[in-house]
Amino acid sequence: MRGNSKWTGLALVAGLSVSASAMAAEEPNLNSDPGRASEFGQPGQVVVSQEMSGFLGYYTEAEVFEVRLEPSADYFLQQNLSVGASALVQLAFGDATTVGLGVLGRVGYNLPLSERVSFWPKLGFGIRFGHVPNASDVAFVLDVNAPILFHVTPHFFVGAGPQMRALISDRGFGLGAQQGNFSGSDVILGITTTVGGYF
Repeated sequence: MRGNSKWTGLALVAGLSVSASAMAAEEPNLNSDPGRASEFGQPGQVVVSQEMSGFLGYYTEAEVFEVRLEPSADYFLQQNLSVGASALVQLAFGDATTVGLGVLGRVGYNLPLSERVSFWPKLGFGIRFGHVPNASDVAFVLDVNAPILFHVTPHFFVGAGPQMRALISDRGFGLGAQQGNFSGSDVILGITTTVGGYF
């Protein structure tokens, strides 16, 4: 009887050990398959991303809150060299409500900084249609966007970085105390966040 109890106890301990090992093996490990900066920027990769920025500041004596959304797609022609395009959607609220829609072509170059971090500056040029009450304008857009990317998992990244955008036209496209009149070209400095993936 004691012998049987001994073997039963050993079997129970062995079973628990095997179960614990199995459970440990099944437990997910977020660091087991991290993203790698060296895998980003390979020839033929397609990158789909969403860039978003919020800007709070002053335009010609008027306080303005501006939000921009920019769904984008980029293609790496060769190692780390990309070309792409993004749609521009802008809403600004102040003395007048501004709506801006446009398209932007861009070229970029990816620089791996560490195992999971890279720097992907992009230079873009495009056109944007803007509307405020009782007035509309078409402006050329010059854009410099330089995010630092953190590669969370393979094929997925988040990032943030500085952005400079100039709107160039005969009349310019500004908000301001004139409540809807165009009043000179705008240059905007801010921080842009981005989230995206590639395949």
